[in-house]
Amino acid sequence: MIISHKHKFISLDPPKTGTNYRQNLLWKHGEHVTSLQHGNLIEIKKHFINYDFSDYFVFTFVRNPWDRFLSYYNWLNRPLDPDSFGSWLKGHLGRQSAKPQSHWYIQDGVIVTDFIGSLENMHKDMKLILNKINLPLTLPSKKSNRSQRRVNYQDFYNQELIDLVANHEKEVIQLKGYEY
Repeated sequence: MIISHKHKFISLDPPKTGTNYRQNLLWKHGEHVTSLQHGNLIEIKKHFINYDFSDYFVFTFVRNPWDRFLSYYNWLNRPLDPDSFGSWLKGHLGRQSAKPQSHWYIQDGVIVTDFIGSLENMHKDMKLILNKINLPLTLPSKKSNRSQRRVNYQDFYNQELIDLVANHEKEVIQLKGYEY
């Protein structure tokens, strides 16, 4: 999470949504709060108790949820085979720590961010954000943390897993029109 009191922005960073790319771009223009690396707005407001954020531009990014879960699994250095992934995913989605991406942009059923970009449109969406927060930065042409994974996420899902993720991530799927 990066916050800038000078430029009046907060970047909320759900895991596996291009967080490193955005943080590498913005860290010189704000404060990187490592204890809130993947914090949501509620957690940030508790940390910065004496601040009024009403004039801050709050943004976040999301990602195709089926691809995101395989990316997270791969990041954990797990074996890239569908059976192992399926077992892991079933266990992972049952944990309290497996927060849906909406955890970062919805509170009490209301969207609390000013902008929700997508990993799939990172360059275009970051240009819009930089313009909005008046930061004339040049965007890198390549993502700084490009995965070496060269598999199609669709090869790792059966109908049961597709439905589990669809149920878990229904808000982001509806918001962005993600399809399996």
